[in-house]
Amino acid sequence: MSHQLSRNFSGDLYISITGRVVPRYAILAEGAFDYILSKTGNAIIRYRPEEVVCVVDSRTVAKTAADVLGIGEDIPVVASLQDAFQHNPNAVLIGTAPPGGQLPQSGREMILLAIENKLDVVAGLHSFLSDDTEFSDLATKKGVNIWDLRKPPDPLPFSKGSWQTRKTPVLLTVGTDCDTGKMTAAWELKCELESQGVKTAFVGTGQTGILLGGFGVPVDAVVSDFMAGAIEAEVDKAAKDSDIVIVEGQGSVTHMVYSGVTVGLLHGCMPEMLLMCHEPGRELDTFGYPMAPFHLVLDIYMKLVEPFRPTELVGISLMTPLFDEKTAAERVKEYGERFEVPVSDPVRYGMVKIAENIIKYLNC
Repeated sequence: MSHQLSRNFSGDLYISITGRVVPRYAILAEGAFDYILSKTGNAIIRYRPEEVVCVVDSRTVAKTAADVLGIGEDIPVVASLQDAFQHNPNAVLIGTAPPGGQLPQSGREMILLAIENKLDVVAGLHSFLSDDTEFSDLATKKGVNIWDLRKPPDPLPFSKGSWQTRKTPVLLTVGTDCDTGKMTAAWELKCELESQGVKTAFVGTGQTGILLGGFGVPVDAVVSDFMAGAIEAEVDKAAKDSDIVIVEGQGSVTHMVYSGVTVGLLHGCMPEMLLMCHEPGRELDTFGYPMAPFHLVLDIYMKLVEPFRPTELVGISLMTPLFDEKTAAERVKEYGERFEVPVSDPVRYGMVKIAENIIKYLNC
């Protein structure tokens, strides 16, 4: 059978549908297993390592996840999906986000091999594998599942402007570019707030966030007229039993390719709070264009919300994996002094100070 799941996906749902104890993923990251290009796979390795049995990437074969990413301990990297079978996976997860969200031919061959060997397939591509008759027919024959995390809800809701009466505050992670840690910052903040007793809802807006949190909408797969309404509907559902809703951000308002998604998301959730995400030292954005200054990007975000409601910068999340400890600490201090808000690299230092600032906001 071929499931076309775009939301409410989680390990628990995987178990309920398949009857298996837990997912045992072989992460497909051929030629792209690193700290940026395989971000979907990396998130599962970081937050659900018990669900990963190996990574497929011939470029880094014989290493471990810890060797490549500094996380994941002894999760092995193997040269091919055929080699992955010795680790007894029950599913493959496409761990990369290829340009345009299309499956390359080499990936197609791996998916067919996976289905042939009765492995479920979890994908976050723009091209829906469950709509491909070669895949879906074989999946039906073999009795396995195909899940397309990026398939939007049907029908799509139109915006109602419900933010005007919403009682639960919303925080959106925004960034100076793509791949600046918006999902990681949002998830780490959720975990920290929950550890401090705050009832926190997480709304995923990309395949990685939806896979981790089991809730959300793939906003970049939604027709533009319905983008604000789709995220608004998810926020409204999440807000019903929460002290705060954290929404995973996408793209950047100054990115020439993805700014449309960013603005639609911003106006869909109308956040009371912004958490700005940035990689210090990055000179070119992911499209090869010079990065805009941090303060300018922040000002644009604030001004885009200003006609509708007040919004507040409650913290800055820095991505510092390329810095040594001394340099990373200096950058955190520098941004904190300049913008007078708590600053952290959530992976290095956690989110305690930013969470404490948000709790102060909630208690006002």
